[in-house]
Amino acid sequence: MTEQQGSPNPKPKKKNTKAMIIAIVVVVVVIIAAVVVVVEVTKVPTPTPSKDVEFYTWWATTGKVALDHLAPNFTKATGLTLVPYISPGAGGTNAIYAILSLIEAGKPPATFQVHYGPAMISYDEAAPNGISSFVSMNSAAYSLNMVNNSFPEALEAGEFNGLMESMPVNLHQGAQLFFNPTLLKKEGLPEPTNLSLLISDTEALHSKGIYAWIIPGGDGGWDQLNVWEDVFLSLAGGKMYDEFMYGTLNTSNPAVVNLFKETNNIYSLFQNDSYPGEESMTWTEAIPVLTGGTVAFQVNGNWYTNYAYDFLNVTNYPATAPYDNNITVANYTNPYPVTYHGANISLMSMDFPGTSKYFVEVVDSVAVPVGPTQANGMTFAKYFASYAGQLIWTKWKAVTFYNNITTDYFNTPAQWASYQQALADESNASAWVYQLSDGGLAAGPLEAADTAMSTFSESFTASSGSAAYSAASSVLIKLMDSVISSENATWQAANRLGLGYMGSPGHPFGNYLPYWANTSANRTSSGPVVPYSLSSVSSGVVYYNLSPISLLYLQNFISAQVSKFSSAW
Repeated sequence: MTEQQGSPNPKPKKKNTKAMIIAIVVVVVVIIAAVVVVVEVTKVPTPTPSKDVEFYTWWATTGKVALDHLAPNFTKATGLTLVPYISPGAGGTNAIYAILSLIEAGKPPATFQVHYGPAMISYDEAAPNGISSFVSMNSAAYSLNMVNNSFPEALEAGEFNGLMESMPVNLHQGAQLFFNPTLLKKEGLPEPTNLSLLISDTEALHSKGIYAWIIPGGDGGWDQLNVWEDVFLSLAGGKMYDEFMYGTLNTSNPAVVNLFKETNNIYSLFQNDSYPGEESMTWTEAIPVLTGGTVAFQVNGNWYTNYAYDFLNVTNYPATAPYDNNITVANYTNPYPVTYHGANISLMSMDFPGTSKYFVEVVDSVAVPVGPTQANGMTFAKYFASYAGQLIWTKWKAVTFYNNITTDYFNTPAQWASYQQALADESNASAWVYQLSDGGLAAGPLEAADTAMSTFSESFTASSGSAAYSAASSVLIKLMDSVISSENATWQAANRLGLGYMGSPGHPFGNYLPYWANTSANRTSSGPVVPYSLSSVSSGVVYYNLSPISLLYLQNFISAQVSKFSSAW
């Protein structure tokens, strides 16, 4: 339509902002309602949705056994079929980078395994659309009543400013020392309940011509990092461990440098007394060497317990009464195997000496990318994390994050002991740390730390001179300094995405806040785990995580549109 020739220009009128806002809101609601009505009336045919759920995972051993028990029950409950795609590798060392490559290419798997915790931010930073590339799990977690029935620190480990980007599916305990009690008893050695005893046991076994340790090298440095980080936690404590995780540890502080040197020295002592041929072995291949009585010690997380049970028919017992009653009184006149109810015990575990006041957690979780398969992916994630799913899954792997379990349904005594320890630490936030080698570091820094430990372990032997060892130790300290710097940079990038810290306002994970998030708002407590705001996680970014037909979606949508028009006027 053209303007009439010769007509005068109309006089500008004052804008009625309030009226225009109301009109816009009405139009928006009417439009959305009309869309809903049209969809309902026309009943546009849609393709038959797939009943398969693709799941990218690194569970090739204990996790596969547990998944084989979970999958048929998932199908029975939902009518969907789980289709795992397995990329083996300790701690996800292979799968992590394969998944990242798919995400960077814009072709993410329908669902994938991820370590709950800092590891998730690597996927956020790789995804084309950042954090909006993944479905928020907050509403699903609330629908399962997880907030009221879970260990707070288990949930907060995977929340970022309150946003839960993946669904936790178990609670593992890292920093575990596995040992053969019969070997210690035969040699008249005590349980290594502190770091000094562990060192003296190592030296005593060495003097007898017995290999004290097995530290496999076939997992690309991951096993070596397990040992190193546990020694560091024992010496430095939880606060410095948290600072390492966030990349805030001050490595120019002479006290920190000395702690690194001492950690290297103790690690090297264990490495020098370790099993020949371990360089090419994986952590699973090493277990029979320990349970067979050839070596005394190996470090790992409590997934080790499930592997021994599933594949070796060996039951792991916690190093507590009544299981260890006749270990510490060992002597050469009574070298018989440690037994419990007539069964020989060849495997026990304890918190790595010096770390018993911490629950070193590792949590597996499921992430669901936004896209056409997300509905099925969310069905899987919710079933997996549900109480019913947990009773099946954690019988075979780890323990559950639910804090209301009263019956021991686990396969091994060591699992029940781990769960009891989580209950004992539940009210002490500072007692929880997240294991660096299994989700506590972002992907790039983790790979660098694994490589640094592998290189360090190959740089010296028991016969190396002090100068050669000193040079190798100095190189490792520089490499760890680089890892910490890289971790800091990763968190800075995450902070720019609105993912500034683990936990929620008033409830930072482990009761620690990095300097960039250490504000009164983040320190202020406001009851239990704070719900994630569905409206925004950082200024100027709005996310719609619910059904477009829900009232809460409409409320968020309308608020955003009103804000835009108001700022324009």
